[in-house]
Amino acid sequence: MSHFKRDLNKEQLLGEYLDTVYNSLNLHFVRNEDINLQHRGVDLLFPDREGIYIDEKAQLDYLNKSLPTFTFELSYLKNGEQKLGWLLDESKLTTHYFLITGIYVENETDLSKGFKSCTITSVNRKKLLIYLESKGLSKNRLLQYDTDFRGFEDKKLKNEIEELNPKTEGLLYFSPQLAEQPINLQLRLKHLIEVGVAKQIFPLK
Repeated sequence: MSHFKRDLNKEQLLGEYLDTVYNSLNLHFVRNEDINLQHRGVDLLFPDREGIYIDEKAQLDYLNKSLPTFTFELSYLKNGEQKLGWLLDESKLTTHYFLITGIYVENETDLSKGFKSCTITSVNRKKLLIYLESKGLSKNRLLQYDTDFRGFEDKKLKNEIEELNPKTEGLLYFSPQLAEQPINLQLRLKHLIEVGVAKQIFPLK
């Protein structure tokens, strides 16, 4: 099985599990099947409320672990060409990110064996971008950092920036091991909740 098919299978199995979670929360979403809408950052639609477009982002590479951070994509490479990441891409319709973290499963190599639990954090995309701008991290500033870091010969995985406390807020993270070599803004989930741009919706606190 190719990496693409394997990852797609993982996402499908996780989606089925998440649908049971949403139903338990009385959140009656419709899972979007339109490929064009998916490319514009829409995984879930909320029939009862127009204008709500949810993009699910899951830490499927970190099963049976609970990480305190999540990475938001600034840029990536495709066929050697730099592309705008989903956080800053204004063509995306996304209004909210559902960050799926702390995914615990019965068997890491066979997700069809079942899921034990996960954590879902809802992030309001507009509020997040406004908050980042208030910290001095406008789209232009983030793209300047991105360009600078891609130009470094000796690239580091973790890159501290003056606008964020690396221990409590976040930093820039480079992933050279991935084919797309993304540069991400790595943010601490607890901090996003504290400043009011995110809230944990599952499990309920």
